Amino acid sequence: LTLPIADHMPSVDVSSFAFCPGCKVMFCSDACLKTALAQYHTPVCTNGEPDHPLVKLDELWRNMHYPPETTSLVMIIKIIGLSITSGKIPEIFGEFYQAVENRGNTHKVLKPEFISQLDLLRDGLLQIFGSNSLVQQLLLRENFISLIALIGMNGQGIGTSSFADYCKRLEHLPLTKDDKDNLDRRIEVLYDKIDEEVGRFTDVEGTGLYALQSKLNHSCDPNVQIVFSSSNHELSVEALRDIPEGEELCISYLSCCQLESSRHSRRKFLLEVCHLEDFSCT
Repeated sequence: LTLPIADHMPSVDVSSFAFCPGCKVMFCSDACLKTALAQYHTPVCTNGEPDHPLVKLDELWRNMHYPPETTSLVMIIKIIGLSITSGKIPEIFGEFYQAVENRGNTHKVLKPEFISQLDLLRDGLLQIFGSNSLVQQLLLRENFISLIALIGMNGQGIGTSSFADYCKRLEHLPLTKDDKDNLDRRIEVLYDKIDEEVGRFTDVEGTGLYALQSKLNHSCDPNVQIVFSSSNHELSVEALRDIPEGEELCISYLSCCQLESSRHSRRKFLLEVCHLEDFSCT
């Protein structure tokens, strides 16, 4: 592929990437790898074994979670790894657990039809890590349900794309209308070629727990938005307009298209997907 105005493409130094010597999972740098090994990765590394129990759990979660995803399970395993390595459950999760208790375990995966599948997941984790007394406590049925609800209700999707960043940079170039139209056509061709190879999912996707961001409530007229301006895990809250002192900061739990839908459609989504119960729509 030939990129127009290629000097605006964000550069990525792949030579800085590092790989776990056991499972070959990629990290952004040697320092990142060393931190992961010291904090959580060592007790949960699969060592590249295709039949490792964690690999089988990954497949189980994909089959029970629609659409298929693995970031939530990775988060659970990371929490287990953190707990084993430190000898205690990370204190920060107390804030999230309190939020779960206040709102109730309402995430869709906790509905009766999924409970038996969650029990299978919990049993699988106990078989792998159950010899650790702290993990036994973490995976008590009530605690495990709260952990699933915690991630489901507070997990922030992280999607970054170097190509999307590149396209945004091009939007701000001082071009004539003809040059801009020509550039847009070339970008569309690039998207079509990328689609042929990897599909439309060009983002690097994950999930994270952010203590402050998780406190932001929803509004169909939000005054701030979540952005990942550095194309990594660093989250920023960006103002959408001037905000008077004392006004609550609110994000939208809906996509741009959903915000344009009818009041009934927005309310239905917030009730069924976001599990909000005590709210009013205008």
